[in-house]
Parts: sequence; structure tokens; C-alpha cells
Amino acid sequence: MLKRIKSIKVFLALLMVSMLLPSSPYAFTENGDKITQSSSGITKAEFIGKISSYFAWPHPSDYNDIWKVPLKQFNDVKTTDKYGKEIEAAYEEGIINADKSGNFNPQSGISRQDAAVTFVKAFKIPESTKAAPFSDYEEIRPDAKGSINALVELGYMSGKTPNSFNPDEPIKKSEVDKIFKKITSTMVTPVQALPKQNSVAPRRYIKLYTPTPGATIYYTTDGTTPTTSSEVYTVESKGHINEMLRDNQLPQRTVVYKAIAVKDGMVTSPVQTFTWHLYRPVVADFQHTLIKEKTSTSPAVYQLYNDSESVRPMAWYVEGQDKGILFDALQTKADVKNLKEYIDKNIAKKPYSVVVGHAHGDHMAQAPNFVDDHDLYVNERGWAAIGVQVLNDPEDQAKVKNIDEGDIIDLGGVKLHTYALPGHDHSDIILQDKKNGLVFASDIYGCTRAGSADNVNVSGVRTDLFLSLTQQTYSNLKKDGGKITQIFTGHDELPLNASHLGLYESAVQQVIDKGEAGTSLTLRGNNDAPNSRTTIIGDMWKDGTNWVAIKLPGIKGDNTEYLTSAPINYNGKDGFMKYSVLSNIEIEGGELVGKTVQFAPDSKPFSWAGSTISVENSLPNKFDPWSYNYTIKVPKTNKNITLIPTTMSTKVKSITINGKKAEYRSENRISVSDGKVITIKIVAPDKVTTSTYTFTVETQ
Repeated sequence: MLKRIKSIKVFLALLMVSMLLPSSPYAFTENGDKITQSSSGITKAEFIGKISSYFAWPHPSDYNDIWKVPLKQFNDVKTTDKYGKEIEAAYEEGIINADKSGNFNPQSGISRQDAAVTFVKAFKIPESTKAAPFSDYEEIRPDAKGSINALVELGYMSGKTPNSFNPDEPIKKSEVDKIFKKITSTMVTPVQALPKQNSVAPRRYIKLYTPTPGATIYYTTDGTTPTTSSEVYTVESKGHINEMLRDNQLPQRTVVYKAIAVKDGMVTSPVQTFTWHLYRPVVADFQHTLIKEKTSTSPAVYQLYNDSESVRPMAWYVEGQDKGILFDALQTKADVKNLKEYIDKNIAKKPYSVVVGHAHGDHMAQAPNFVDDHDLYVNERGWAAIGVQVLNDPEDQAKVKNIDEGDIIDLGGVKLHTYALPGHDHSDIILQDKKNGLVFASDIYGCTRAGSADNVNVSGVRTDLFLSLTQQTYSNLKKDGGKITQIFTGHDELPLNASHLGLYESAVQQVIDKGEAGTSLTLRGNNDAPNSRTTIIGDMWKDGTNWVAIKLPGIKGDNTEYLTSAPINYNGKDGFMKYSVLSNIEIEGGELVGKTVQFAPDSKPFSWAGSTISVENSLPNKFDPWSYNYTIKVPKTNKNITLIPTTMSTKVKSITINGKKAEYRSENRISVSDGKVITIKIVAPDKVTTSTYTFTVETQ
């Protein structure tokens, strides 16, 4: 017992002594150099986090770019760490480096001289040979003198005292903030560019920006130094400038931009030079990747592509227990490479058919290699295009089969249901494996690649009608217990998740809810789709694949009727306030008898299989927002049905069903009998415009 008391007394004595002693005034750099520690200091992680966030350098995990190089990482920093993304982004920018052990030492302090070097690298400040006037100047490392000279000479950084710099002392947070403020309030921040320059790709969509508000960017592409007489860049006027390899430029080209940023009352930014290396082989072999293994209840899914194709579209081979399909037929010309031979040799284990998702040149070029030996399906609304571009022979045209909404392809253990959603092209179709939730959609749901393509064009249908058709398609995908787990598109290497459909609808919806204010200028440059009216949700450089951009009819601000104009004109300043219509009606326990919806004028007559034909651009059995009387077929055994109304605008003032208030997309249980009339009344956001729908029950 006495021993224990004695031990406790010794421990308390030592504790009191330790409390009286000052804490160690030193910390250590990654090189083992001793630096003075400060309670008001800033860690390396915090310091780099501040710089990286200011410059808005995207982390590679935050954008979808198949050509980005592998991520550079430190041994002691994880992407998921606090400031982890910022540190790795700065590492990729080349303003920080690893120590001899490959570490960053994020929790260590940062010396004044190391902070100076980093500031100069980040802000591209030219080093100076004019020695800073400090008595301890020779204590500054040789590699840091040029940076310190420059910052002191420009008045951005001062010594620790009037006579000494104290290079190894940890910099304080207050000092960092002061230097930051001096630099960013005096000098325009250098121009930044996306995508990153460290990768090789066949095309790049280039964005220039500066963090300095109100600065004007001037740039050149011919190697000359930019001046205030050079071309001005803004995202609004230039979008993301398309730099790509045309066929006559293959296989490679180097793109060089030089840029400055200017603002009255501030020092012009240093000239920035950006270099992108474009490469695309003249001819390349097809390649494939197995995305999903075949099981007894789900199909195998293979991705197919070719690196010589300028927009690198995707095709998908899907195989069940008995049969397979090739969905889309890529861009390589049929007389250059043979996709059929490649699939037969490397992938297919069963007989298969070919389905063209839509009749655009980058998705149907290989069709001639399949037409003789495989069933070739193309929606008839795409026959005019495929007949001109790919299948010129009337005998080949006669072999093409139509595919449209309602068709089912049985692969054995897997059935693919067909839906039509025109907009990107009149012939767009979607295939769905309802049981497994696999959706094959070609281009209709867009492309989430950053810096290679950044919107999907749906200008072929009025935007409000397109919203209605989009919602109806989504309802059909979910119908009869349908699942949506993965979406395979025409330009995304990996499938998107189901939430993308919600983003897609939201992008269209904001145009209906806000009118022209819900749109913006295209992200694509003026050499691609100048000033086209676009709707965007999310950010391609921050949100991975969780963003969408959709090109709508016309040029932003023009008089194009991108919305319906009759019986009510919704175009113009306040037109969107007049939406008193439904865009979709879902019925559980009954079946709506739909209308034929004309989404575009019928095709002009064209030659097909030896005859002159014309094709209707309409869809049967659809809900038409501007048709107000419908029949609902209900089994005699059903005494109730559920109605789920979706209004075109989410801002309507009221929805009533048989006089009872209802909410947007609410479930409303209604008792039914033969001949019963259900009335839905909607009051528009303007509180004046109204619409009334009647649904007459017909029991069977």
C-alpha cells in the first residue's frame, strides 16, 4: 500500500513539473529540418487546401474523363482524408512534391520559405534574382531564394522582423491569409484551363477561367503572346472550345493556347501556356470489355468500342441463354473494319440480331456487315437516314426490320422491352431488361464525359412535350414491376445509375418551371453548337457522372418556339406561367386509352427498298397534355383505382380530383364503376389559366 502511495506521489510530481515546462518549440519538415512550432500555425494540409480550393482545381475522382492519367498519390494521404482531394489536385498541378519516402506529411507545419515557394508556383510569379534585404538571407535554401526575392520585391510577403526572414520558422495562418489577400487583390490570378493537359485524347472541349472576379481573359491559339487586342474568352461567348482531330489531320496534333487575364487597377496575370496532345489512330482494331457476367437469370453485357472513332461511341453486346443482340453499330466504316467478324470470333456464343438505337452516323456505320446474315432492326423513323448514309442498296434496305415501342426481344431467360423516346433523333429507342433493371438507351440520356462531349441534343421535339414523353417513358420503365439499376448510354464507358433519370427529368423540368430563365448557353464551343439553348443540372468537373446538359431547340434568346405555341403560347416572357396541363397521368388498377401524339411533321417522301415512302413522326396510345377527354379501361373486379397526376409545371396553384384537392404526383384512390367520370382540374401558376380533364371509366 505504501509503495502504491509513493508511486502516485512521484507521478503527480512529474506531472506538475511537465505542466510547468514549456511545450516543445519545434516541429520537423518532411526533410527532417527542425522548424519552430506555433499555436497559431497552419498545417500543410490546411495550407494546400486553401490554395487548391481557391484555384478550383478539380480532383480526378470528381469528373468522368476516360483519357485522364492515373492519379498521383502520396503514401500518407488518402482521397477521403480532410483536404485529401485538394492535396492530390495540387500534386497533379505540380505545385507540391513528395519527400524521399513518398510522403506529404499533411499534419506538419510549413516553413516560411516552403510557403513562399508554393505561393510562387501556384500563382506563376516569376522568380527574382534581387536578393531580399535580410540579415539571415544566407540561411534561406538556394531553391527558395528566387521565390522569396520575388514575393518580398513585389510587397506580397515581408520578413518576420524588419531585418530577418526566419526561413525555417512555421508560417502562421494569419500570415498566409495576409499574403493571399495581397496577391489576389494586387495581381489578376493566372488563367486556368480544363481539361488537364497531362493526358492524350482524340478531342478536347477546352474551358478557360480565372478565379479573379471581373477579369477579362485574352487568348491565342497560334503560339503568339496574347495581348488586350487578342480574342476574348468567356464561357458565355465561346463555351468549351472544341479541339479535335479531323480525318485529314490524323493521327496527331498539338494544340497550344496562351492566355492572360486583365482587370483595371490590377497587375495583369502572367502568361499561361496550355498544351494538349491529340491523338487518334487512322485505323484501329475493335476492343471489348465484359461488363456483366451471364447468369441463368441475367444476360452477359459487353462494351464495344474503337479508338480510331472520333467521338468514341459505345456499342453493347447483350446475350441471354438462347440469343444475343448487338445494340448500336459504331462509327468505323464497314469497308475499313468488320465488327461482325470481331464479335463472331471474340464474343458471341449464341445467334444474335443487331438493333440500331438511333440512326446517327456514329451508331450505325457497321450495319452493312450484318444485313446479310443477321436480323437488322432500325426504327422506321430512321430509315431515311440509314438509307442515305449506310445502306444504299434497295435489296439491303428490304432486309431491315422495324422496331418500335411495345416490341419484346426474347433472349432466353431475359426479355428486352422496347420504348420510343424521340428528341435526340426521331428514331430513338430504348431497350429494358425489366427483371434485372438494365436499360440500353444509346444517346437519348446523354454523355457525362468531361471535356469530350457535354450535352445531348433533344431539339427534335418541343421541350414541354419532350418532358411529357420523358415522364411517360420513365413510368413505362417502372411499369409491371420494372427495375432500373443501370443505364447503358452511347458515350459513357460504364453504366450510369438509376438516379441519372431523375437528374435528366429535372433538367427539362426547370425550363418548364422558369421558362427562358431555366436555360443557359451551351457548354459546347462556338465551332460546334454556337449559343444553343441548353439546360444544365450539376457540374461536369465536380459531380462525376451526376450531372446532365441538354440542348433544346433554337438559340438562347431567339424567337424559336422551343415550347408549345397552341392552343396557348407558352413561349415568351411569362408564357411558362400559363401551364395548367398535366404532363403525365399514372393509373394503378386500370389502363389509360391514349391518343396518337404527333411530335414532329411526318417525313418527306424518300426512296426505300425500291419504293417511295413517308413515315409518320407520331407515337400511338400516349397521354397528350393538350387532349382533355380520355377513357380508362378497368377490370370489372377492380372497385378502386389509383390516379397519380403529374402537372407540366411544378408551380401550379392547385390540382383537384373530383373537387378534392390533390398534390403533385400524389397517389389518389378513387372508387370506380362503369361509366363513372373522373374530373381533374388544374389552375396554372398565373392563377388565371385553367384546364379540366375528364376520364371516363369503362369496365371490362
